[in-house]
Amino acid sequence: MKRGRWDDRRLARRIARGDEDACVELVRAHHRSIFAFLLHLCRHRQSAEDVTQETFAAAWAGIGGFNGTSSLATWLHRIAYRKFVDLRRRDRLPAAPPPPAPGGREPRHEDPLDRLVADEESRRLRLAVAELDDAARETIVLHYFQGLSYREMADVLDQPTGTVKWWTSRALAQLKALLEASSENEIEG
Repeated sequence: MKRGRWDDRRLARRIARGDEDACVELVRAHHRSIFAFLLHLCRHRQSAEDVTQETFAAAWAGIGGFNGTSSLATWLHRIAYRKFVDLRRRDRLPAAPPPPAPGGREPRHEDPLDRLVADEESRRLRLAVAELDDAARETIVLHYFQGLSYREMADVLDQPTGTVKWWTSRALAQLKALLEASSENEIEG
């Protein structure tokens, strides 16, 4: 369920007053999305779990700074992204395999051949996204896996919307090239 800005401001005020139920509500509404976002960025489950916890701790500590000009989801993604950048700066990210399929859901196909094809396409996409440079991967994850608009991405990344659109276009071109190269390699192999 999508929350409105009025609901977000009300929830933020309840958290600021120390309402534990409001804290639980915030986590229930946003934990899965924030963790999935960080898992794609960190590419290591334990790091993503740690940064997710740091994100919510920072959100609770800084809830008074939430002014409602963006949604709580966007505000939390911005905190998560900053925590990820801090972790990357400290160079504490272990090498890890590509993240699981977006959303961790199995495609719903009744035909086993369709499922096999979908699984293979998903695997190729995950591997290609993992090969992108950090900036391109972050852009793809925010827009396509997390569903953030360009404006929300601009808030998270602290960049102008036009820059984010350009980054997204560049990231898609990189992803397309990687997928085409992967297809060519499979045909040759």
